[in-house]
Amino acid sequence: MEDLPVDLQDLITTIERSEREPLQYVTDAMIVAERIADMGDQLVDHFVSQAREAGASWAEIGVSLGVSKQAAQQRFTREQRVRYKMSKGGLFTRFDETGRNAVQRAVSHARSLRSVEVNTLHLVMGLADPASGRAHAIISNLAGSATQVSDAARESLVGPKRSRKVEHLPFADDCKKVLELALREAIRAKNRNIGSEHILLGLLRTGSCHGARLLVDHGVSRKQVETWLEEIPFSGQ
Repeated sequence: MEDLPVDLQDLITTIERSEREPLQYVTDAMIVAERIADMGDQLVDHFVSQAREAGASWAEIGVSLGVSKQAAQQRFTREQRVRYKMSKGGLFTRFDETGRNAVQRAVSHARSLRSVEVNTLHLVMGLADPASGRAHAIISNLAGSATQVSDAARESLVGPKRSRKVEHLPFADDCKKVLELALREAIRAKNRNIGSEHILLGLLRTGSCHGARLLVDHGVSRKQVETWLEEIPFSGQ
C-alpha cells in the first residue's frame, strides 16, 4: 500500500494556521483526531458496502476485518450503527445519555424519512424529543412547544430521498460541525461530557444552518438558551 496523502506535519501545520492560544490548539487537535477517526470508519464502511454489493457474506467480511461474523454485522447493520460508534471511542464517547439520545433520535428520523444524510433539521427533531432531557426542556420553555418545533423541522425538510435502504447514513458537513462545536461548548462550560444542551448551543452557534434558523424563528436564540442555563445551572460533573 502506498503512503497516505497526509502526514503528521501536515496536520500540525493545518491546526497552527488558526493562530490560537496553546490550550485552544489542544482542543483543535482533539477535534481533528476525532474527525480522522470518523473518516477512517467511513472509509471502511465504503469498502464493506462494496463487498456486500459484490456478494460477500458477513462471515467473509468478518475474516477480512479480523472479527467474528456477529461482530461485523453488529458494526455495519443499520440499527446497530449509531450504538457501535458511540461505544467504540472518539467524540461520541464524550456524550452523556441526553446527548446520545438526541443524536440517535436524529438518525432515526433521517432514516424513517428516507433522507440521504442526517442534517441539522433532523438534529432539531432529536433535540426536541423528550429523551433529550435539558434540550427538550429548553426548547419547550422558549418556543412554547417542542412538538411544534419538531413538526416544523419535519415540514422544512427538502432534498432527495433514498430509493433503497442503506446500511450507513452519513452526517451532513454542517451537522458534523455542530457536534464539534458541542464539544467546545462542553469544554467552555467546564463539563466532562457533552449533553444535549451543548449540542443545542453548538447548533445555534453555527447561525446560518437550516436547523439554527428554524430554532431562532421559533424563539430559541443562543442568548436565551445561555440565560436559561445560567438560571438553571448544570449539576453534573
